[in-house]
Amino acid sequence: MSFVVGLLIALLFSGLAIAAVAWPLLKRGPTPVLVEDDRLAELLHRKEQVLASIKELEFDYRVGKLSEADYQQYDQRLRRQAIGLMQQIEQMAPASAGLDAALEREIKLRRLVKSEAASTPKLDAGVEAEIARRRRVPVEAAPANNNSGPRFCTNCGAALAPHHKFCAQCGAPVESGQMAASEAV
Repeated sequence: MSFVVGLLIALLFSGLAIAAVAWPLLKRGPTPVLVEDDRLAELLHRKEQVLASIKELEFDYRVGKLSEADYQQYDQRLRRQAIGLMQQIEQMAPASAGLDAALEREIKLRRLVKSEAASTPKLDAGVEAEIARRRRVPVEAAPANNNSGPRFCTNCGAALAPHHKFCAQCGAPVESGQMAASEAV
């Protein structure tokens, strides 16, 4: 009896899987066409190439491969190309032109709200004491040869373990000076 029930369940799942795969092939109506805008993709690719060329040019100038006059000439030409490409991209996709700025504003707002909530916690005294106790544990468990003392995140103030490269609380990268102090010991 259980063999029959198991077989029926397997057949049911198999039928559902076949129906899910075959459904798009059998349904009527226009199929969604995914058209990639080749012109926009080409402009974006060319823009990335020009920006990379600007970086390479700056590197070559700093290394001493180019004279000041040559650097200025090529830099102006590449920057004009980049500006022209960016203007063409904005004309092709005007709705997305301000999208990056809007996203950055939203991210900044959310980080601000998050940091305000983190800086003014509303916790009772028992929870505060437990947090303080746990923050002392990594400092006490640190090796004896670590004379740099406890480290704290410059963004949110959370305690950092000696091996941390990013803050466990807010995700901010640990400053290189803090890393160098902990690695030098």
